[in-house]
Amino acid sequence: MSLQLVSLALLLPLVTHAQSSDDWDLVVFGATPAGFAASLAAKEVDPSLRVLLLEPSGYVGGMASPGGIGLRDCELNQIRTNNSTQHRWAMRNAEFYNYTSPVWQPDNWVGERSFLSMLEEAGVELLLRTTFVEGAAGVRVDNDGRLRAIALEGPSDMDWISGKYWVDASYEGELAVAAGATTTYGREPRSQYNESFGGITAGSAGQFSPLISPLVHPGSNSNQLIEFVYSGPDPALRVGEGDGHLMAFSYRACLSTTNFVPITPPQGYDPDDFELARRYLLAQLATNQTPSEPWGNLAYKDGGLNLPKTDACCGFGPVGIDAPGLEVGYATGSRATRAEIAQRIKYWVQGLLWFYTNDTSVPLEIREAHRKNGYCADEWPENSNFPPQLYVREARRLVGDKVFSQNDRVAGCTADSVGLGAWGFDIHEMQRVAVLRGSNSSGNLRGGSDEKEWVVWNEGLTSPGQGGTVIFELPFSIILPKRSELVNLAAPNIPSVSHVAFAAVREEPTLWNLGAAAGAAVGLNLMRNKSGIVPLHEVELGSLQETLIAQGGYVHWPPRANCSVHPALACAAADASAIMVGGAGSAVANGVYKLTDRTEDGLPVFAKAGEGALSLYSYEGAWRIGEFGRNLFYEADAEYDVGPPAANSSRWRAVGDGEDPPPSEIACTLK
Repeated sequence: MSLQLVSLALLLPLVTHAQSSDDWDLVVFGATPAGFAASLAAKEVDPSLRVLLLEPSGYVGGMASPGGIGLRDCELNQIRTNNSTQHRWAMRNAEFYNYTSPVWQPDNWVGERSFLSMLEEAGVELLLRTTFVEGAAGVRVDNDGRLRAIALEGPSDMDWISGKYWVDASYEGELAVAAGATTTYGREPRSQYNESFGGITAGSAGQFSPLISPLVHPGSNSNQLIEFVYSGPDPALRVGEGDGHLMAFSYRACLSTTNFVPITPPQGYDPDDFELARRYLLAQLATNQTPSEPWGNLAYKDGGLNLPKTDACCGFGPVGIDAPGLEVGYATGSRATRAEIAQRIKYWVQGLLWFYTNDTSVPLEIREAHRKNGYCADEWPENSNFPPQLYVREARRLVGDKVFSQNDRVAGCTADSVGLGAWGFDIHEMQRVAVLRGSNSSGNLRGGSDEKEWVVWNEGLTSPGQGGTVIFELPFSIILPKRSELVNLAAPNIPSVSHVAFAAVREEPTLWNLGAAAGAAVGLNLMRNKSGIVPLHEVELGSLQETLIAQGGYVHWPPRANCSVHPALACAAADASAIMVGGAGSAVANGVYKLTDRTEDGLPVFAKAGEGALSLYSYEGAWRIGEFGRNLFYEADAEYDVGPPAANSSRWRAVGDGEDPPPSEIACTLK
């Protein structure tokens, strides 16, 4: 499988560096889903644009392929059309399996193959294993806030490449920081944005029960801590304060019970390093508890293919493959520091997998159950079948002219929205520290008597749906640095949001939407002025929203062209040049209907090109899809004559004897 990927990558156009003042119309740094979306969106606006995609690793797709999770959260919230690049990627995966339904989490090498082929078809130039000289020395920024060029890192003299616009689609925001964008990291104090979930919390939804000692020698005068437990202030004494901690990082290993290679210990494995897992397992057994799962074997979201693979996630108890505390220093660290942290997290994940399959302190039946799984044999063989992409759940975040906070993540219409998200405030564990707790008669080491002892204490984890899972709108401003700092760079993976808000925004499908907005904005600005002098902050938002809708996205929920349209409508038909219909059971009804005529009442008629002579029009109090005045397929009561109902309004129905499902997607292209 790996050879297939390599050969496909070699088919991509080779990149040469000319010496003109602006070699590239758009340079994207980071082949993550957001970077992929930005590249394709720009090319869809204008196929003649010269778009360069740089990726420091040898892989394309970020967490969606080398990270091992695909777009599994895409299947959880269907807030896109069949014309979106997300859906097209999922259908490209399906084609490989001769399958008719979208495959959101395919074999990882299949997903990467789809990324590569779509980039090639769009004419995006790709450079793998390519980065820029670290820090400010690797960038040229003019006094007017324009990033002009970056120096590619290499063994010889610096090779500078220039561009008119830039998208930093890395998870770390390295290019934005080097160019001078203001960023932050960690948790803001609860009071900063008046966020009820903000700041340090008292505990965790994944707390130790029973509590265990963090000391190497419990009961002695030595306060030496076991590995992977850290000293630090007691969270209970700092509730609501801010700090520099990030959500726990991890690696999402691919496991299989059929085609696998056995799990092996990481280099330098020391069983004493996993005393934390050992103590908690034994404490659970001693109190007759069912041992908690150290990782969840999540079935692939493959649309019903039933691939024999699982996605190792997180952990269903206080000790899991999430690694709280190990991320400290990552957000602001050098590349060398980040590599060291990644290696330490890899040791924790691989070591825990090995511990539960082989350590003699683990009951035999538990070891045997875990031994039924191994690393997926067809995934990343060049990397010992382990995912090469670290799961960086959060790092730096922009501090733009506006900051999107917990209180902005609400259902409602945002005038400058460019995409949708649909997730709760899903905050993973933030820290694991040794704290003093009192003992009471129940044995719950938390308050009671004056006697205190050291215990391990988790802090930060919430339920994935904290705050409710609502569909919310994302303003364009959050992907832009302050206008006074940079005017031709967008950074969709490190948006200008609070820590709490990022917990709802950080899902890959949402970041993909933000990447698409960045790329489309670049394309539109270059249509206005080929020299690239128009700041991204001055993009024509109406045109951007129209373009994103035409590319298959939604910018408002319920779907509509703008906030002035009634939410039960797809759009005000008088403002539309075309209407896209999708998801209808009668496939002939799906497609793009273009404005061609008007009824006697002056209402627009939209006709579909190709097979049949179908139209979408309003007549006798109903919006209809069918052969004008003859055979009808679907209709909806015209409660509002200004436009057809939105697909999610439940007012569309099959006509006559038809039992095929009505359209599930209706989107408009504005004039």
